[in-house]
Amino acid sequence: MTQEEKEKVVKCTEDISKINDFNKLYVVNVAQIKQFITEKQNVVVYSYVPFCTSKNCISPKTLIDDMKAKGYSTLIVSDTYADAFISVGSNFPLLMIDNTVYKTKLRGKYTELFHKDLLGVPLKSINYASYHLFQNGKYVKSYQNYKEIE
Repeated sequence: MTQEEKEKVVKCTEDISKINDFNKLYVVNVAQIKQFITEKQNVVVYSYVPFCTSKNCISPKTLIDDMKAKGYSTLIVSDTYADAFISVGSNFPLLMIDNTVYKTKLRGKYTELFHKDLLGVPLKSINYASYHLFQNGKYVKSYQNYKEIE
């Protein structure tokens, strides 16, 4: 990351729903995400990897627009700083897993622990899906392809 990018990484100290400065990357924990989820009826959490080139990886803006049309709120949560700033400055907050909670800098380790805390299941059991559906504050299902979300 450049020095300018490092200065835009901030720990989220307010409710996610109150974030209105989309030029920063907000470091969040599971409790903050769960609070947002309980405030909304339908939420999709996108485990966003900015440099992913798989056919199932899409731009956050595309997902947000498509999910909004279906009545879903969307959170974009990255597990890496690499290329994350590509999406900063759009019309949504970009969130980053707070790895200090898990006392490790190993991406695979804190990503697994974060998702287990958020979903209640290991990533392997959902085949490492990226799109996680919550309804009425409860985890429902994870999807490989966001188009499968009804």
